[in-house]
Amino acid sequence: MTFSKRILKSNNKSKTTWNIINELLSTQHFMQDIQKLTIEGNHLTNQHNIVDAFNKYFSSIIDKTNSNSSENMRHENLSTYSYLDQCVRDSFPPMVFKSFSTHEIISIIKSLKTKNSFGYDEINTKLLKISASYICCPLTYICNKSISTGIFPE
Repeated sequence: MTFSKRILKSNNKSKTTWNIINELLSTQHFMQDIQKLTIEGNHLTNQHNIVDAFNKYFSSIIDKTNSNSSENMRHENLSTYSYLDQCVRDSFPPMVFKSFSTHEIISIIKSLKTKNSFGYDEINTKLLKISASYICCPLTYICNKSISTGIFPE
């Protein structure tokens, strides 16, 4: 069966996809040492010398990249700073929060999974759902007060 068919027939497509990826990766676990490397006419056969040659090559690329990017960074930083400076000068509109309604609070409570276990607040969702109509008004007040003042009760 092809990979695409396996994924299409699967109930859990992401898991099947990862299983296929892992299968492919596990079948390709072969490593082959480089036996010989030729650089500018010099033949290297010693593994240590080959590793040093690769290290020297990749280090030189990074040095070139870093020197080029430092010049670009100076230019980008200047434009970034001027942008941020402009943003600070411009006033941002005030943030306005819409108040919660009792209907929204009840809807949120009803959407919770019913469980007998509880979190750090020691209130389980089963109790919340049973008492939703009795506690929605004070809970709405607490939520709205918390958002408007920025103070969240313990």
